[in-house]
Amino acid sequence: MVFWKMKEDIKGKLNSLIKGKVSFDVPMAKYTSMGVGGSADALAFPQDEEELRVLLQFAKEGAIPYFVLGKGTNVIVRDGGLRGIAISLCRGFRRVGIISRHDQEVLVSAEAGVNLKHLVRFARERKLTGLEAFTGIPGTVGGALAMNAGAFGSEMKDVVKSIAVMEAKGRVMVKQRKEMKFSYRNLILPKGSIILRCIMAVKEAKGEEIVSKVKRFQSLRVQSQPWDMPTAGSIFKNPEGMSAGQLIDELGLKGHRIGDARISEKHANFIVNEGDATAAEVLALMAFIRDRVYEKRGIRLTSEVQIIGEE
Repeated sequence: MVFWKMKEDIKGKLNSLIKGKVSFDVPMAKYTSMGVGGSADALAFPQDEEELRVLLQFAKEGAIPYFVLGKGTNVIVRDGGLRGIAISLCRGFRRVGIISRHDQEVLVSAEAGVNLKHLVRFARERKLTGLEAFTGIPGTVGGALAMNAGAFGSEMKDVVKSIAVMEAKGRVMVKQRKEMKFSYRNLILPKGSIILRCIMAVKEAKGEEIVSKVKRFQSLRVQSQPWDMPTAGSIFKNPEGMSAGQLIDELGLKGHRIGDARISEKHANFIVNEGDATAAEVLALMAFIRDRVYEKRGIRLTSEVQIIGEE
């Protein structure tokens, strides 16, 4: 059921509201790593904080729903599409730089739209260590913070010192690490808030040591994950003390498919799109996995990916 519909006059106003690109009736399959999902009413790329503030004010005044898309790497948009405005900071919020050095600690500022791949390369080229574990994780700094992304024993919470967020009303607030409420694959923020940038603490190290770590983590990813197929990343959170992938694998579910959605043979906690999968097929496969794991092991798996949009 559609609860909200974007009218043509709203589209006209939105199109002239900011200098950044605004597109309408955008297929989310083209903007999500899973390659599924219906169309978003609008997709906006604000260039800076002021344009983002204008967008949020416009959304508030018109009671228009909005969603921060990032690079769409940890999200599944349902086939009915996304109502309102999808906001991406990937084209305007991409600055990264060193802001201070003290002894061996180096503080790095990165905006929310910075690609994690670029961030890791930035640190490697400047002989800074602490970010190597994020090698190969798709997505942006903002998305990684919002879900407390992690791998190989490291999480974003381990390196972040502060974050700046814009509240739904447009006010910018800076939160220090002790004020942030991180948990496994989650960061609690006020409803409607958008991460703008962060400051991370890293250290100086020998270049060859950093390169070695980056190569090792990249190799582990290539060997164990379907990096060359459309996926949304890890589908389920790991239950405490367990591996979701191992649970699924032990039940012999690798390779099981519904339509063009298939459980990866490389890593059972990844669902791959073999070409023309629909969001409904991906979600049906997720439900199948959850049911089988609960039936056989009594464990309820919870989704790590965000599921948004309409049926």
